Amino acid sequence: MEPVRFDPRSVRCFITSGVGSSEAHARYLAYLLAGEMGLPSRFVPLSALSSAPHHMSERDALIVFSQGLSPNAQLPLVTPRAWKHVVLATAVTDAGVARPGQEAKRELLERLVEAGGQVVRFLPEDEYTTFVRVLGPMAGYLCALRLAQAIGECIGVASIAIDIEAICARIEDAGEAVEKAFAGREPDILPGEIAFLTSGEYGGLVANLQYKVLEGMLAPLPAVWDLLHFEHGPFQQSHTQRVMFFALTHAGEPWEAELLSRFETMLVPERHALVRCEARLPGPLAIFEHEAMMNHLMLRVIEARRINQVRWPGRGLDGPLYDVGSETPSARASKPVERRLERLTWPELERLLASGVRTAVLPLGAIEQHGSHLPFATDTWIADALAERFCARVEEAIACPAVAFGCSTEHMAFPGTLSLSTATLSAVLSDLLASCRQHGFERVFLFSAHGGNYGPLAECMDALRAASAPMKLIVFTESRQLTRVLLEASKAHGVERECSGAHAGEFETSIIRGLHPDAVRLDRLEPGFVEPTERLSALFYPSLRENAPNGTVGDPRPSDPKRAEHYLEAWVDVLIDAYRAALSPMA
Repeated sequence: MEPVRFDPRSVRCFITSGVGSSEAHARYLAYLLAGEMGLPSRFVPLSALSSAPHHMSERDALIVFSQGLSPNAQLPLVTPRAWKHVVLATAVTDAGVARPGQEAKRELLERLVEAGGQVVRFLPEDEYTTFVRVLGPMAGYLCALRLAQAIGECIGVASIAIDIEAICARIEDAGEAVEKAFAGREPDILPGEIAFLTSGEYGGLVANLQYKVLEGMLAPLPAVWDLLHFEHGPFQQSHTQRVMFFALTHAGEPWEAELLSRFETMLVPERHALVRCEARLPGPLAIFEHEAMMNHLMLRVIEARRINQVRWPGRGLDGPLYDVGSETPSARASKPVERRLERLTWPELERLLASGVRTAVLPLGAIEQHGSHLPFATDTWIADALAERFCARVEEAIACPAVAFGCSTEHMAFPGTLSLSTATLSAVLSDLLASCRQHGFERVFLFSAHGGNYGPLAECMDALRAASAPMKLIVFTESRQLTRVLLEASKAHGVERECSGAHAGEFETSIIRGLHPDAVRLDRLEPGFVEPTERLSALFYPSLRENAPNGTVGDPRPSDPKRAEHYLEAWVDVLIDAYRAALSPMA
């Protein structure tokens, strides 16, 4: 840990803040400074710092923790000169903010350093795949300890000693400690509510343990009760409920054993259970053991309950609150980077290529019938929407316009369908891939929003790879996996498989109603082929019209434009997972 770049003796008070798991780090540092070192310090929620600097900020040091420098964590940092000193503890690196799409973070860090602020870093930077954070919390606590030490060294005040080997040893033993704590109980299934029991000031340090239950297990946020406080309202509330109490004990607190023995006599065995999570590390260092124990328990519960940590409930719908920080005047003045090729100029693309944006996303659509209620451009519009959303989340990617014509022989019995042969599609794509290669792209991600293109793509794969070499060509062809995910997305809204449909049913109709509401003929919504079938190829080929005279497979009547974004994001999730997997060193 590098020395702090200011004199701590000049500080009236150390103000710490953070949000999410980073709130736990900010509270941890405030406790270390005040409780262990006797320095004036307190935690302040971000909302108290969001509109204007603290009323005595010119005499205070602000220390903000944010692993990923989320929008709201940026709120108190936009006016660094209003504070006597500012320190940001983050996992975001200079290389990370140099990537396209990170301009707001880069500008904020530059302003912070220019104003004399200090950036302290911990690992890891890109822990965003799952809802819950696993590695960042441990690293953040260690960063807080190092910061406390650095501050203490400047003023000759000893901080808590850090024995890294002892901490690592206890982390390694956490799995065994969990098994011992449950002692014959099944830790995979946690009946009823969960509550934490603590003593002393330790209860103020366990915020992230609560988040492991809330975000990791997708269960209600557990209460944290001080043992001497429990006999009041908490006992009365818990007496008739099913509750599993986790006693978060730690070394150096001999009174805890007596208090827990007394507490245990108050429990009703048929409804209550007490699990002793005994940490051997002293004082605030116990948090490392308890974090590791809860990680083991959390993983067991995730596996037993089959919790999807990648597509968690409400994903992508938290913007109104999560993105408050991005709506500051500074952020509003920063224009988002355009990622759609057709809207760029050649100098703009040249700059993006030079900055590392080297993936071209090539979506395939079709011009084919979609029942009597959806236009011929349905697949092409969906392909464009998917590519745009893909590039909004994959910073190194540019969205090419969707190829509007595909292989649609199964729809030729309906007037208006325009279809290419496999050889023509191969030739068109080969030329487009060669163009991308010439312009300096290093990768092309190719996918289709029209199911009829999957077979022809498989046939011409060798020709496409030859045309794209030495670029890396990633072609998404997992149609069964995609179908399963999209049907699950419909089912989440109460729409059954046959209604969701494989062509112009509820799923596609909901998307188009969201993207182009004026293009849907709402007065012509009618069910098509809705019988259960496991052989879609036999239904569509050689001609869909023989089995579905109106051109629809599914029932568009329950469609709802409000589902459009949920359906598109579920689709994009699959595409991004496939793209990332193809770039993995193990691929």
